Amino acid sequence: MGRVVSRASGDADMGRRFSFAEWLIRPSPVRGRGFTLVELLVVIAIIATLIGLLLPAVQSARGSARRMQCMNNLRTLGQGLLIYENSYKNFPPGATSNGRSKPLTGAYSWAALILPFIEESALYAGLNPTSGGPAKDATNQPLLRTALKAFRCPEDRGPETWDVSQTGKDGDSGEYILNGGLSNYVAAHRAVAAFGSGAYTSGTDSKVGGFFLDSKTRIKDISDGTTKSIALSERVWMYPAGYMQTSVGIYAGTWAGAGGTINGDASWVQPTSFAPARLINDPTASRTHRSLSSLHLGGGVNAVAFDNSTRFISDNIDHFINPSGNKDPNDAVDSVLEYLISIKDSNPVSFP
Repeated sequence: MGRVVSRASGDADMGRRFSFAEWLIRPSPVRGRGFTLVELLVVIAIIATLIGLLLPAVQSARGSARRMQCMNNLRTLGQGLLIYENSYKNFPPGATSNGRSKPLTGAYSWAALILPFIEESALYAGLNPTSGGPAKDATNQPLLRTALKAFRCPEDRGPETWDVSQTGKDGDSGEYILNGGLSNYVAAHRAVAAFGSGAYTSGTDSKVGGFFLDSKTRIKDISDGTTKSIALSERVWMYPAGYMQTSVGIYAGTWAGAGGTINGDASWVQPTSFAPARLINDPTASRTHRSLSSLHLGGGVNAVAFDNSTRFISDNIDHFINPSGNKDPNDAVDSVLEYLISIKDSNPVSFP
């Protein structure tokens, strides 16, 4: 049976009887209009422009978040240093000789010694760093490979563990072998460059930072003030020059041992200090220059002072480098960065 379909006023078919099938297939008098090609291209261009405007902001926000996490890591380590000082009445040594004639071989750094104070008591107990050296004891190797987030800047692209055989470092084939969890944080060793055995530094050196071989720096020894003296800062990861065929110069290392504290490489087993002979983020710097570096967007490095306040240090901070392009160990302490590293140069300055 046919069905009467009502139409709007003015429709010529008003009142006509349609079969149900005709009613279903009859086209609507109003047709939708799609995008023209030009309009589609305009919309795509607008979207691309918005993405182009927003992407740098997103990248900047992510970079700021990573930099903040890096700063939080330094704050965690700085807190560990203060708790250690409260327990022992001095800050941990930059490196421990443990009575060995070759203190760089298997010695532990400040980083390993503060493990109980950054919620890593089990790892500390397993290593027992006051009784021996990590590189010498094969049973410690699984522990040394532990990746610790507190020692890694999220901006760094290096692996979680350092895995390299180093032979002949102290003149004896096979003397030094170290595999360990990577670290990006280094301690203030000396205000001007320190190389080889000359880097062992005593507490009577006016150019000294708070961390050197067997150091026991007390708060009262920091005569420039705990708020005006750098304790820790950053170093980006790269293979150390001279140790691997693919070496490229700048360096970080592991977290537990002493080579970096005294002589160059950096790790939680072995990070661990800086006495810069080059400018911050200098792309020509090698491991021997022991400078500061990072991969932060816009450059610069984070640092934590002895009072656990965190600071950002620009690449452009005043740091005098002599005409040779380096900083000699005998050079004077005569720039803002050097004043901030030395704990008793009698020139206390605030962070810029």
